[in-house]
Amino acid sequence: TRADSGAARVLGHDVVAEANAVHHEVVALTREELDVTDYDAVATRFERELPAVVINCAAWTDVDGAEAREDDAFAINADGAGNVSAAAAHIGARIIHVSTDYVFDGTKPDPYLEWDRPNPQSVYGRSKLGGELEVDPAWSIVRTSWVCGEHGNNMVKTLLRLGEGSGPLSFVDDQIGHP
Repeated sequence: TRADSGAARVLGHDVVAEANAVHHEVVALTREELDVTDYDAVATRFERELPAVVINCAAWTDVDGAEAREDDAFAINADGAGNVSAAAAHIGARIIHVSTDYVFDGTKPDPYLEWDRPNPQSVYGRSKLGGELEVDPAWSIVRTSWVCGEHGNNMVKTLLRLGEGSGPLSFVDDQIGHP
């Protein structure tokens, strides 16, 4: 299972498609093309490309796997976000950083708002909050949940596939999401 993402994964692929559709000049990089855990590589690439805006879709996305590989999750989600942020600041680029609703504890009965206090309950959530703290507060942080797209695996596709079967479906009932 791949635990990192970027231009080749669901979110990155769709962000690139939308940017291209409105005729933005796009440089889309996969993990193989740019390792966000390597500051020198990030800074060198940004100095070469000179982007005006960086949309950071790089992330450790294996929520359950993060529990067993905490150092890897933090290296990408927190330290990697810090590297992207610092390299962008060095060239004067703005950041749009993608985070998650996992920064919250899930106990609020109403939808979370931007100013609600984070209280992550998992390694994944803590690593993503760590990334938010690495990003300049003047830049944009987008918290999302249930990332779904035409490409890759996601909950909507799983439900459609399971719905084609003949047996009853069972689900966890300790999470509320808004796909």
